Amino acid sequence: MIEELKSLGLTDGEIEVYLTLLKLGPSTNSPIAKHSGLQSSSVYYCLNTLMEKGLITYALKGNRKQFSAIDPENLPALLENKIAELQEQKEQIKQILPELKQQQKLFRDRTIMEVYEGFKGFQMIFAELLKRLKKGDTYQAFVVGQTAREPKNLRLFFIQHNKRIKERGIKLRLLAPETMKEMFHEMYGNRFNNIMLYTKEKIPVGITIYKDTVVTHISDEGRLISFKIQNKKLAEIYTNHFNDIWERAKK
Repeated sequence: MIEELKSLGLTDGEIEVYLTLLKLGPSTNSPIAKHSGLQSSSVYYCLNTLMEKGLITYALKGNRKQFSAIDPENLPALLENKIAELQEQKEQIKQILPELKQQQKLFRDRTIMEVYEGFKGFQMIFAELLKRLKKGDTYQAFVVGQTAREPKNLRLFFIQHNKRIKERGIKLRLLAPETMKEMFHEMYGNRFNNIMLYTKEKIPVGITIYKDTVVTHISDEGRLISFKIQNKKLAEIYTNHFNDIWERAKK
């Protein structure tokens, strides 16, 4: 019974006062407090809120208010009123959805900058990338500068990441300086042959571009640091630059 009354939006105190009034009949504040075990101030507060909710009424007897609980038979009607109010609120929310979506767009269009440090931070960058990209999406990267003496965890990470994006149907394009071609073949064999092009042009290294985000990866005394900037215009500039070089690059 208590849980059912709570479904009407009643608090524990309001339920206690309502049930007490059902037992006592028309009563003033003091008898209600005595029989409910609630403090007089709490009873006074609950009486006011119960009146607002339509669950009690009062009549003046002399200069004192006598409160009465409404007939329980009327409770379903109150629930129907609550359902109608919720439906009205739902319609009101629908009306302001365009404005709320516009506010969301304004936030998305803001520039957001974050710094990730260490290999764990590096992994988090690519974990977020996988969350945001869907099947059929394409992203691109100016490859991270590496040597054959790099720690194995970085090499294994790129192999595993390439496997994941293939499984999810995400496409990747990589650009690398031609001077790194031999070293990449030594480290990765032919794993990246279909998605990697090499260029003699001077290009940045360690830059990943996806959606509205550009991430720059650097190694500071052996520690990876990734600078993530979420800005649509910046991402477009880097994407266009990548595409220009891609058109002239070769396998």
